Amino acid sequence: MLKQRKSIVGLDIGSSCIKAVEITQDKYDYVITGYAQTEVPDEQGRQDAIAELFRAGKFRTKRVATAVSGKSVIFRYINMPDVPDDKLQQAVRFEADKYIPFDVNEVELDAQKLMTGTGEGGKSEAKVLLVAAKKTVVEDHARMLTDLGLQPATVGIDGFALGNAWELADVVNPGVREAGRTVALIDIGATKSSINILRNNVSCFAREVTMGGNELTQAIIRRLGIEAAAAEALKRDPGEQMATVQEAVAQVLDDLGNEINLSFDFFENQFDGEVNEVLLTGGSVLLPFLEENLEKIFEKRTRVWNPVEGLKVKSDSVDVEALNQFAPQLAVAIGLASAS
Repeated sequence: MLKQRKSIVGLDIGSSCIKAVEITQDKYDYVITGYAQTEVPDEQGRQDAIAELFRAGKFRTKRVATAVSGKSVIFRYINMPDVPDDKLQQAVRFEADKYIPFDVNEVELDAQKLMTGTGEGGKSEAKVLLVAAKKTVVEDHARMLTDLGLQPATVGIDGFALGNAWELADVVNPGVREAGRTVALIDIGATKSSINILRNNVSCFAREVTMGGNELTQAIIRRLGIEAAAAEALKRDPGEQMATVQEAVAQVLDDLGNEINLSFDFFENQFDGEVNEVLLTGGSVLLPFLEENLEKIFEKRTRVWNPVEGLKVKSDSVDVEALNQFAPQLAVAIGLASAS
């Protein structure tokens, strides 16, 4: 039966680790039918790493959903006259040159209406999330996959993939969550942290912070005078050096936590609401005390999120033990696959 169902691979191309999760869908049934991940030594080795990943993963499809991020992607929150949903994209394109530092003709644009209200003069007004990505970056990304014999189905944004994974978790675990809560999804990667704040499963705020696990690793290197590989291993499993590692990274965690808090403040001021819970994903969540330290900074319930929970897994084609071990790193890959 599964062979007749729709399959796609969510490919999260991180700067230090590449993750791929294949999801096969039939009506309301979502099954993880493939999974693989690999470390990537540098940008030059990325294409070879992806090719090796697909050889090792033995995925049933070559259809791929992936994402772009970084300085080539711009998020803006704008107020504009309310228009019907089918006219939103066109209206935003007319407004975009006021808000983005690129030529409008050089970017891919997307927009999402967040809320409506009454503006000056009693006119209907909408708060809109505008996202722009350079066309050249999107095209280069798609071309790289095509050159590998893959079929790029979509090129999205990391932060929104987090939201898709959260919505999928609601589908496979209906009725588990308390309605009306506002959650912040924070994916802490090697070079950046993606933030997506959702209210009732609707993305209200998205942002990237250029801080991540590499700063934690560098702090350990400076403190202990060890090689990068040893510092990475110690970050994931400090063992008897827990106190030393915790002291080494304390300032970095404070800086990261305070930067994320600025996003919470912005959201709470703009949307007249409060973030109720913070969910952490990404490679850096393997740091044993991350959850506890950030909870103190945020003063909000904070926990590591397992986006695999509730999904069915085809155990004869997936290394279930590895999948569960690295599950908190897979939110972006799962979100990319689930939305395509």
